[in-house]
Amino acid sequence: MIFRFPEWFDEIFVKAFVFGVPAWVYAYQTSKRKKSSDPMGFTTIGIWQGLFFGLCIGGFFQFVAVLSLRLRGDVVMPSFTAIAPYFWTFLALALMTAWWESLFFFGYVIGNLRDRKMSEVPVVAITTLVFLLFHAPLRFVLVGSAEQLVSQLFVLSFFAIGQAILYLRTKSMYAITLSHMLWGMVFLLYGV
Repeated sequence: MIFRFPEWFDEIFVKAFVFGVPAWVYAYQTSKRKKSSDPMGFTTIGIWQGLFFGLCIGGFFQFVAVLSLRLRGDVVMPSFTAIAPYFWTFLALALMTAWWESLFFFGYVIGNLRDRKMSEVPVVAITTLVFLLFHAPLRFVLVGSAEQLVSQLFVLSFFAIGQAILYLRTKSMYAITLSHMLWGMVFLLYGV
């Protein structure tokens, strides 16, 4: 690796630059061009519905994680995660990751594709491909086998497809940020 930063620095500052800057430039230019104050789904109209959908989808991720552990025969121990050391730090990092990645992949990428008047299927497919192109190199470095890599990219592609569809249906950045954050917490809490 060329640069080795602490996790918190990557999640807050590097992702802000890599993902946040293009998204904010797009939002600024789009709002000027279309005379719209909300090109990326930050409207307060429907905020509670968006948060509810995000919470439901994130809860579904948690359910699937516990179910998969049980099906493998692992024991799922109840824990007091909210008082565990570093829980709130990891939750904050998961939120920052979700925020910057949602802005870029679902605000910027989907926004640009929708500006081109593309239908939903190509928009979802291209967004998923871009999502995988950004995540595949790290997965390649971290996993030990080609089988694991294919498995992880398969799961990531379903996540990206689901997030893209959720964003297109709700038009809410809140929904996908919350569900993305809870998706990240699945890995922290259950190691799935």
